[in-house]
Amino acid sequence: MTALLRYQAAILLRSHRWIFPLIAYGLLITVGAAGSTSLAETLDWSGAMLVPVVAFLTRAMLTAEPDAARACVAAAAGPARAQLATLIVPLGGGAALGAAAIVFDVLTAEAASKAPGSGLAGKVTAAAGHPGIVAAGLLIALVCLLVGSAAGALCNPPLLRHRAAAMLSTLAAIVVALAAGVSPASAAISHTTAKAADPLAANWPGTGPLAGAACLLAVAWGVSVLAATRRDTWSVSSE
Repeated sequence: MTALLRYQAAILLRSHRWIFPLIAYGLLITVGAAGSTSLAETLDWSGAMLVPVVAFLTRAMLTAEPDAARACVAAAAGPARAQLATLIVPLGGGAALGAAAIVFDVLTAEAASKAPGSGLAGKVTAAAGHPGIVAAGLLIALVCLLVGSAAGALCNPPLLRHRAAAMLSTLAAIVVALAAGVSPASAAISHTTAKAADPLAANWPGTGPLAGAACLLAVAWGVSVLAATRRDTWSVSSE
């Protein structure tokens, strides 16, 4: 499995399909940091923006490998393991982006203190003095990371192979994930009451959105792996 992950990561890096999600996420979190009034609000925004970025990063990974190379990998390692590695790589890339965004937010957002020290050191010290804000931001980012990966897996090959349909479905899934009340990501970032009461309060997403996101990811990945297995099996038998 380690060799498969390294192989898929090399394909993603060499295809340069990670550049657009990286630039888009950088612009989005910069806009969020400029318009937010507290560290908690900035972390919420950065976490929410992981949904579209990870969804399109997953799409980039699922469409990066040529069909012939994919068939060879599936024959050598098994289609289920090959598809699983294809889904894990963009999830790891999204996690790295989310971690970098949290560091950026701590250094650039409003300090998590009513009387912070001067400079970047003061912001870091203030964040260390309010670990709940950062921990809550990490959980929100985790929920959005899982939801974004699930959206990318459900709306792209091997489930949807038509390019236009896959792109439109991915966009629709992102909108639903961020706007619909039943979405774990939407539930995780809905903390307007807590923000209004205390801008320094930690916006905990709760266990419901996290469990829902984990279940959604498991279902999405399971369906994607099953579809990949059936497609590759049919391709081999037809040859």
